[in-house]
Amino acid sequence: MNQTALPPVSSLPSAATLADRIRAEPMFSRLSGQALARLLGGAQVRRFGDGEPLVQAAANAEALYLVIDGGLELSSLSGAPQGQARVVGEEVLAGQPCYLRSAIARGDTLAVRLPRQTLSDVLGEAPGLARAAQDALLVCLGGAELPTPAKAASGKGARGSARETWGWSCTLFSPLAVLALGLSSGWSQSNTLFLAILAATVCMWSFSLVDEFVPPLFATAAMLLVDLAPTEVVLSGFASSGLILFVGVYVLGGVMVTSGLSYRFIIWLRTLLPDTPFWHGFALVLSGYALSPIMSSANARMTLILPLYRDFCSAGGVAPGSRAQTRLAAATFCGALNMSPMFLTSKSSNLIVFAMLPAQLQDEFQGLFWFVAALVCAAIMTGGHFILERLLFKGEALPPMPKEQVRRQLALLGPLCAEEKFTLLALVLFLGGAISISWHHISLPWIAGFILVALLLYGLVSKKNFQQYVDWPMVFFLLSLQGLTSTMEYLDLVGQIKPWMDSAAALLQEDVTRLVLLELAVVLIVRLAFPITAGMVVSAILLMPLALATGINPWVIGFLAAMFSDMWFFPYQSSQYTQLRGAHGKGQMFDEPLFLRYNLATCALRIVAVFASIPYWDYLGLV
Repeated sequence: MNQTALPPVSSLPSAATLADRIRAEPMFSRLSGQALARLLGGAQVRRFGDGEPLVQAAANAEALYLVIDGGLELSSLSGAPQGQARVVGEEVLAGQPCYLRSAIARGDTLAVRLPRQTLSDVLGEAPGLARAAQDALLVCLGGAELPTPAKAASGKGARGSARETWGWSCTLFSPLAVLALGLSSGWSQSNTLFLAILAATVCMWSFSLVDEFVPPLFATAAMLLVDLAPTEVVLSGFASSGLILFVGVYVLGGVMVTSGLSYRFIIWLRTLLPDTPFWHGFALVLSGYALSPIMSSANARMTLILPLYRDFCSAGGVAPGSRAQTRLAAATFCGALNMSPMFLTSKSSNLIVFAMLPAQLQDEFQGLFWFVAALVCAAIMTGGHFILERLLFKGEALPPMPKEQVRRQLALLGPLCAEEKFTLLALVLFLGGAISISWHHISLPWIAGFILVALLLYGLVSKKNFQQYVDWPMVFFLLSLQGLTSTMEYLDLVGQIKPWMDSAAALLQEDVTRLVLLELAVVLIVRLAFPITAGMVVSAILLMPLALATGINPWVIGFLAAMFSDMWFFPYQSSQYTQLRGAHGKGQMFDEPLFLRYNLATCALRIVAVFASIPYWDYLGLV
């Protein structure tokens, strides 16, 4: 391509002119100042004479041209005229290796040339630019403007700003109120500071002012700043084995998806089970239930089930936001969480409560008797889920896929590839190690760490994959909560509140119904500020002395704390729900209001299950 020699320097367009031309192009109008500066830094000025070609169809796409003076005439690959334009070369941004059109100058034409390398650098900062270039290319090739999708009404606006105003006001002034109350009441300085930090944290959570992982990080930084506890206490979560457990399980779940193992498992299940929404949900519930006795973390169980949930949505052609997707989300949540109180080993706080029991009761409950005592609650929670599923999520279901078509899908997948085999081996080792902990005495975080290293050494996890697989905000959320709980234990806040609960024993008068209602109230109040594990432990410590005063088995106190601590009304109260919400990209989530109605119904179901268990516990001699 022959280009006319550049004019004298004095007649070249100024840098301001080049910047204005780049900014005026619709594709670049929303770029940040940094991206525009990169474009300007790589811009080159070119002059073309009348009839001189700028780009040739089928030639390598090397640059994009923006006309400053003059004009361009375009033609297609076949030579058909396509009218005039002031920009050509969008193929570079759209990812096309060659030009799809030819362009020649009409009159003396001055243009800005943006080479491929410069545009590639900007694409790294603004990935949406490629979509804008594709749209511009389609408009040019199609000869008509693309239709603009209708935007749904936001519904936020003034109400959202009012909520934020109230939220930030409470976040700023509630700690001041706590400090004033503490000083006037003679509280210790450390307790007053902790409660003030906790008040600000809860306000940020309650009003959803920031992402869920930010408030506990704020609390961690604030506690370190005022030297509220030793650094090893405040940062105990980050120094614990929980970090390697969460990272290992997240990576294992991510590899299950990318290797295709989870999708193969879903297709295999669909060949065995009837292809109906009930059985899809049943498979997810059963998967979570099977993991409950062997994994003491509901978050870890949720991480392993989420790939199955996503693949059920994609394999079944489930529309985002539909009742069908919400039904699958509810089944996933039920499977990961419902059995948490029912087994001794399904919740780390269950083990803490178990350690608080007298020695003779520990001998009784360390086997299957924990599950036997919780059997009525387990049956009601499981049956209630499927009843609620039927009532809340009924609607038009997708027609079942013929079994022959499902088998053909499985056949197209072929035999297990090397990546799938290694991932399957890693999954079997992880689950087998979790099941046999009582035999080999190797803790689950060590097993997860071994699996993580094996996946890394085998080459299944690249640097980019490692960043994508692990939900780092969720990991920081969980570990920061652990530090918050450790600081509370270090300050012995629970021990200072316990005397207040001793006077409640006289009101109970050996009435188990009053005990249940009292524990429900205490747990719900505690859970407003503390996460699930801490909320359960604090409630159990506060109420365990009531068992002796009322003649009730202390296990019942601990079990009620486990049942009620899983109840939540605000998203920040449930880290498992936060995981579920983040399972899809923007605009792909389930119907959240419908799911929240389901959650409220399950909260009520927990209370019903507890009261229905009282005659059964009486039969077992526990009340």
